[in-house]
Amino acid sequence: MRPWARRWITRRWPLFVVSISAAAAACSVHSGVAGGDLAGLVAALERSTGGDNVDAADVRWEPSGGLFEDLIVGRNVLFLARRASDESRDVWRARVRVAPDGRMLAVAAAHDITNTPLGDEHALVVSGTHAAFATRAYGQEQSATLLDLSGEGLQNRAARLSDRTMAAITNLQRTGSIAGIGRVDVTFDSPGRAVGLQIDETSLEISLFGGDPRRPPTVTVARFDLARRELSPSQGMHADAAMHLPKRFSHWTVDTLRAVSWIGPAPVAFLEDQALAVRDTFRRMTFSRRGSQTDVVAATDPPPPLLDTSQASVDEAHWPPPPIATIWKSAEAGEGQWVVPPVEWLRSAKTEAHAPSAFYETFVRPDEERPYVHVFLVAMDMRQLDLDMEGGVEDPEPTVGPPGGGRIPRDPAIYKRVAAAFNGAFKTEHGHYGMMVHKRVLLPPVPGAATVVVLDDKRAGFGTWGADKRVGGIVGVTDDGIASFRQNLDPLIDHGQINPTGRNMWGFTLPGKGAQTERSGLCVTAAGHLVYAWGDDLSGTTLARAMQMAGCDFGMHLDMNPYHTGFVFTSVDDLAAKKYKTQILNPGMSIPSDRYVQYSPKDFFYVLAHDPRPPRAGDASVWEADGGTQPPPGWLPGVFGAIAGGAGAGRIELIDVEPGRATWRLRAGAKDAVAATPAREMSGEEAKHVLFAVGMGVAPGKRSLGLATDGRLAVAARGGADLGALIVDDDGKLVIEQADVAPVLGARGDLAELPIVLWDGQSRPWPAGVAAPRGAIGITPTDRVILARGNVSGDALAQALARAGCTRGLLLDRGAGATGLFERAGTETPPRARYDETVLYAVALALRPRGFHFEPSTLVASQASRSK
Repeated sequence: MRPWARRWITRRWPLFVVSISAAAAACSVHSGVAGGDLAGLVAALERSTGGDNVDAADVRWEPSGGLFEDLIVGRNVLFLARRASDESRDVWRARVRVAPDGRMLAVAAAHDITNTPLGDEHALVVSGTHAAFATRAYGQEQSATLLDLSGEGLQNRAARLSDRTMAAITNLQRTGSIAGIGRVDVTFDSPGRAVGLQIDETSLEISLFGGDPRRPPTVTVARFDLARRELSPSQGMHADAAMHLPKRFSHWTVDTLRAVSWIGPAPVAFLEDQALAVRDTFRRMTFSRRGSQTDVVAATDPPPPLLDTSQASVDEAHWPPPPIATIWKSAEAGEGQWVVPPVEWLRSAKTEAHAPSAFYETFVRPDEERPYVHVFLVAMDMRQLDLDMEGGVEDPEPTVGPPGGGRIPRDPAIYKRVAAAFNGAFKTEHGHYGMMVHKRVLLPPVPGAATVVVLDDKRAGFGTWGADKRVGGIVGVTDDGIASFRQNLDPLIDHGQINPTGRNMWGFTLPGKGAQTERSGLCVTAAGHLVYAWGDDLSGTTLARAMQMAGCDFGMHLDMNPYHTGFVFTSVDDLAAKKYKTQILNPGMSIPSDRYVQYSPKDFFYVLAHDPRPPRAGDASVWEADGGTQPPPGWLPGVFGAIAGGAGAGRIELIDVEPGRATWRLRAGAKDAVAATPAREMSGEEAKHVLFAVGMGVAPGKRSLGLATDGRLAVAARGGADLGALIVDDDGKLVIEQADVAPVLGARGDLAELPIVLWDGQSRPWPAGVAAPRGAIGITPTDRVILARGNVSGDALAQALARAGCTRGLLLDRGAGATGLFERAGTETPPRARYDETVLYAVALALRPRGFHFEPSTLVASQASRSK
């Protein structure tokens, strides 16, 4: 044995002995097979799983290892079983000792391979050394999984002898084989009604049946090639190989011992707590003996509470954040001063003008008993960044289907925008806190838990989950505007208050104040920016104080302990060619710098440089910032233009106004509603911020159309199936409704009745086939406002709006005098204060950061209101 190996094992042999003994004990339980036949085997399998539902039709034998091995060691068998307390089935693996004459003697070492309480595994098929099954949940097929029964192969990333030894013990504990089981999960982008699996020596064929339940199902067929390990075609499905990642010896030992039923997490947590307490005592004694401490004595009076200044300096959106005052008589160099991280290749928003850095960093010293403790903060500008998240290859352990991908998505449109990544929350066993990634629930939400949500419109919300486990109001329904969410513990800070629930345990199972160790957290400020916090030798309370000092309104605890926490600046050019750069925020962080680019065992967050350009509108040209005045901040465009239909008579000009970049106002034309007194002129402070004016003609007296300004009705809506109402609510938001069901206007509401050209995505030509200079307006489900203008028919405008993503659209023609008027600030034809025809004004709105604090009772309701 080499000297280094001998020294390594000599230092660690006690834990190895305990772990190997525990794994062996877990694999040595036998259950006799009465009668030696299939009925006896089923009964023995039920006893070994603790369930009462194993069907003989769901038992599949793996290849035999020979008469001697089958008799002494046993032959592996796969089967579906339901635990006594579960309603769904899992895939299990057991070893069955088989006599030379075929009699089954005993069942040993049953292992739950999938362990998905909410996912029902079925359609189990085996061919040679490969097996496959499907997972059904919430009444729909979610995924199909391929198993390589011969072992993990290249999916085991352990390279060193020590890592491979630990991996072998883990595999033995989890699967009954030191080689483990390879796994590839094929996830369906849209769940299906039913699924069929066929497997042979070369491929796995997946037939997914979907479509409207009231009609014959559509069928999507894909094949996964076992040799090339490729899925084709891949439309509507994507395949991800599970990875077995190496671990630090200490973490591996803890996880191995926790998984042993007669040990469990409590003794391990006790030992961890004692070790951390000894370390904390040593550090405090060491610091107290260093001599003079006159510069690090806590101030007698606590600092005054922070004011809510979220409305001040709106254009700049509190960026960079204001300096943080120290609680000590003398500040350390750089303490509380926000600076740009020393990373030359930092990504920021994709803009034409120079933008400020999207990241600023500093540190604070919030612990009055430990002056040497530093908490490092990273502030993220949520005007320039989008937040997203991904599950790890091990945690969270999903209740349905496969685990997360464990790495930054391989889509170039995503990874080329990634600017940083940082750790997520606790392991599943430490609270089963919920997580959903891109509409797929890994773990259901826990009522009352601190939660961060990413909405379909890319806003990031922080708050406490409501009183039930519903997502979108109905269990399993996830199309309510929430794209992803992650939970952990109670709030660390809520409305600026530290530990509002009075929790006294922050990350371990025994009572107490919480261990002093590495901790991390994520919070949102009153201005709407995000702050990541990390430090060593922290309690949960200390972490919360640092967030409070940074001006956070709501904060949640993320992961803790070395190797689990870290923040990595990232810039990826080409993942296939391994062209990427990474830099860890602080040298004290012990995570690998490429963890989130390669594979992460646990979930994580990542932020992407925001691309303000809207998605391409069919065959239209690429969206570009138009030449007019842009809403603040000027370096991030909010008004874009594109051309559809090519040159000539069919040319259509498209104008896009991004959500949150403008408010809207209607003003009646001088020749419209002449018998009434609506507001006809744009004046006051709003007039100074007008971006453009778009005309909609005049309603003839004999065919009057509804009109209201500033909450006062000038002309009642005529109504009818072909007429809609363009409504501006009190907040200046634009809404399209049918005219006969228009809501009551508020104190400042505006309304203009117009012909419908697009409704629920279906075109309604008006007037059919007639080409004339005109415009149309539409709204997308994500609140983008689109204008289409050209010398074309109403039908052509409707189709252009639909290709741009609009579901509802109105023709800007009230009956007479419509000329396609469009006048733009910052051009040769700026908007005017009043017109002969009725006009819609766009008023510039300063972009607010997209982080926000939600209340438990308002999250779903707020999404319902935004879906109109």
